[in-house]
Amino acid sequence: MRHSILPSGLAGIAALMLAACGGGGGSSPFPSPPPAPPPATNAPPTANAGSNQSVSAGANVTLNGTASSDSDGTIASYAWTQSGGTPTVTLSSAAASQPTFTAPSVATASTLTFSLTVTDNQGATSAASTVSVTVNPPGNVAGRVRFTRIPVTASGLNYAAPALQPSRGVLVRAVEPATPTNVLGTATTDANGDFSMSVAANTSIRLVVVAQMLRDASQPLPRWDFKALDDDPVNPAPPYTYTDGLNFNSNNGTGRAIDIPSGFDAGGNVTSTRASAPFAILDTVYQGMQLVLSVAPTTNFPALTLDWAPNNPGGQTFFDSGSSTIVLSADVTEDTDEFDQHVIAHEFGHYIENSFSRADNIGGAHGLGDKLDIRVAFGEGFGYAFSAIVLNDPVARDTFTSSQQFQNCVPGSGAFLCSSTFNVETNPSTSPPGTPSGNFGCWCSESSVWSILWDLYDNAADANDNVNLGFPPLWNVLINEQKTTHAFTSIFSFISALKAANPASATAINTLLAAQNIDTVADAYGTGETHVPTPVAAAAALPLYTNITVGGSAVVLRNVNDAGTYNTLGNHRFLRFTLSSPRTITITARSSNPDVNADPDFLVYRNGAFVDDSFNAPPQPEVDTINNAAAGDYLIDVYDCANGCNPPEGTSGDYDITVTVN
Repeated sequence: MRHSILPSGLAGIAALMLAACGGGGGSSPFPSPPPAPPPATNAPPTANAGSNQSVSAGANVTLNGTASSDSDGTIASYAWTQSGGTPTVTLSSAAASQPTFTAPSVATASTLTFSLTVTDNQGATSAASTVSVTVNPPGNVAGRVRFTRIPVTASGLNYAAPALQPSRGVLVRAVEPATPTNVLGTATTDANGDFSMSVAANTSIRLVVVAQMLRDASQPLPRWDFKALDDDPVNPAPPYTYTDGLNFNSNNGTGRAIDIPSGFDAGGNVTSTRASAPFAILDTVYQGMQLVLSVAPTTNFPALTLDWAPNNPGGQTFFDSGSSTIVLSADVTEDTDEFDQHVIAHEFGHYIENSFSRADNIGGAHGLGDKLDIRVAFGEGFGYAFSAIVLNDPVARDTFTSSQQFQNCVPGSGAFLCSSTFNVETNPSTSPPGTPSGNFGCWCSESSVWSILWDLYDNAADANDNVNLGFPPLWNVLINEQKTTHAFTSIFSFISALKAANPASATAINTLLAAQNIDTVADAYGTGETHVPTPVAAAAALPLYTNITVGGSAVVLRNVNDAGTYNTLGNHRFLRFTLSSPRTITITARSSNPDVNADPDFLVYRNGAFVDDSFNAPPQPEVDTINNAAAGDYLIDVYDCANGCNPPEGTSGDYDITVTVN
């Protein structure tokens, strides 16, 4: 065994070390370490539920707990509860720092309280903090809107007897008086002109009536957007508006009455803004819309602009299909249309025909006794029959100012110089001044068309009228067969479809036709018609459509100005042919007009739809090639521009037009 031998000094040190380690017992010569500090205390967080609020029913309310804090850590979670008040609401999230809810509908002011507790990152929870939200009932703003109508009599407008009528279907807005563009609420008047809307309580507002009827895509069918304005292409304007200028508190918003003045005194003098005019116009449109909705309740009406302004010249009233605009006269020195309901409803009829059927009407001047292009005769006749049906009044009146009151029609001068009153009920045929006896009724007369259509609709039996179909059958033909006919739209296309759909009434319908000098309608092309109206030459009147063979002989058509130019009978002649398969065709037209600048033109249609036209400058002939023309039924509308253009070119007269199709 080996032994370790330590020096005596080192042995003493070792003994001390052993003692220090406890090996030998006794106390340590070194001081003990200090005891460990006790664990730190976690301060609880502080909840802050935000400021009290006062809101209106329907408002989106946000609670705000973001001011909650934790002095020695962070907020880990939020817990919201509704602690008082009725009704109970649903928070978007009870665990969010800023939950939201919709202020409930209340009849009287109601205070809701909410409690918030928060928990910090060490698990400590705060005491509850509360906040109150007072929900006020909305301001109920309600009332009635009326506009002033100047009544129409047989002798014109009766300015001495203005009448207030409900303004139906128009927009009413509650706006901030100082900032009218800030809209605080919107409503639409009902059939009585009444409106009601919710506006924030205790709010100063002003009411503005807008000359617009609107039901937009946010609502189920039916829909519409009709507005009256000054349609200036340079400086387009919004719809007209009217306000009575009164400011009031929404808490006192019921029983509001807004009466829109006409701006005329009893003598017909303009004394202020003609404020009621746009609303009178819209109210007639409202009636037309109701007629359509009675047979087609889910109709989607295309947008329509009603262009009325004091600078619109008298006598210029029309429907522009390209822009879907009705232009109305507004010149008080000649002719103003705002109170002429038959005129407005007539133009609305053109809009209806163009929007839901097909309108081949080429337009132009027209009047009682005129012998018209069959497309014009039907379009204008339909417009007046439609207006009579809308207003349930067959007596149509178009008023003028006192200096323009014409009681007799001047033949060929157009509607502006005709009597301001006529009855679409007139049947059988009659003779207005200046026309040969027994020659008034005609398939080429708007007067015959409106008389036939009205008698088909009305329930009053009279001479030659023993049929009562009402409006639905007329509407069904209008939107179906009349829309898809391969012929041009005319009394023939309409009646042939109507008789086919109502065979039990065919005999009574034939009686109506005979009273207007129209033979029994065999088809949409007027095949077999024999009545030739004077003064138009027979060769220029019938047949209405002349057959032509592709690759066959030339066809000669008589083109005349016997009844006038552009849109009267004989100005435009019609040809028809059928292609059984696609092929290239060339159409050639030459007029006997000896003028070196003679200019025959033509338009081509297939199955009722426009295909092509040829408006080449002189010299003759007019030639057009249609490559790979599709199969179908074709029509050619051909004319000498001296008779059929608007305005005529060169010297109008009687000419022969020779046409080939190869």
